Amino acid sequence: MINITQKIYIKADINKIWAYLTDFSHSLMFNRFHSNIVLPPNYSLGKMDTFKINHNFGFGNYDMIAEIKDSVPPNRLTISEYCTDDSKRGFPHIIIFQIEEAQERSKLSYTVSGTYGGRVQDMSFKPILNGVIKEELLKIKNAIESSETNHNTMTSETAQPI
Repeated sequence: MINITQKIYIKADINKIWAYLTDFSHSLMFNRFHSNIVLPPNYSLGKMDTFKINHNFGFGNYDMIAEIKDSVPPNRLTISEYCTDDSKRGFPHIIIFQIEEAQERSKLSYTVSGTYGGRVQDMSFKPILNGVIKEELLKIKNAIESSETNHNTMTSETAQPI
């Protein structure tokens, strides 16, 4: 069993981080294993329990179901991902995003728990997954913080008449 937790601080309000994380078409695409996310039309977190994610772990595509297991806005989101045809195919896992307020920033924790099928496979996959999680968190942080900067710049520019 693999269990990894990584944390990052983001210069943004927890509500902004929550809004970004729940925009799955953007936030989940930062994971390099996600090759496609198939959301229902006009989706919203409150009206949707499942959606599809196509994974490519480097040796084949896996169509997986992403199931919202827990949603406590704006603090916690839990998603379970698994193959429908065989629960042991791919990498069945649970992702937990936890957001906490800190001074002038927020802490985003990202936990992944799952198994690739056995101890040997898990041991070899864990360092790769750890790197993917770090990369994903940095991309999420950069996307959120850059949108904060762009918003502030646009606001100050539009407030001054020409």
